[in-house]
Amino acid sequence: MKRIFLFLMCFCCLLPISIGGTTSNNNRDEEEIDLLGDLPKPILKSLVNPIQAFITDQFIDVVFNSAIGTIEISIYDETENIVYQRSVDTYAGQHVFIDITSFEEGVYTIEFVNSKNEYLAGEFEI
Repeated sequence: MKRIFLFLMCFCCLLPISIGGTTSNNNRDEEEIDLLGDLPKPILKSLVNPIQAFITDQFIDVVFNSAIGTIEISIYDETENIVYQRSVDTYAGQHVFIDITSFEEGVYTIEFVNSKNEYLAGEFEI
């Protein structure tokens, strides 16, 4: 019984450290960009988009969850000017990092288009 009590005491003492143990800074935590569109999911009824995008203060991390062929990545500013464009031959688990440190403050649209003009797109703000 003492062992259980000691275990619970140790667990309760360590729990706040593991839950709230982040350091405070002015950096943006990684946030997922909500992507919508008609790019098909590779597995019927899959809950995960074939592409996910996460933004921090310095970059966008694009994750390809499956091989979906060649994808054109474009980022547009508020006036619909292209500020970034790249073509990627995808594979499952691939990450593409996009440096956004030179982007001015504002709202941007990121778009992923395949060879059939099927797409996913989402907005993010800097």
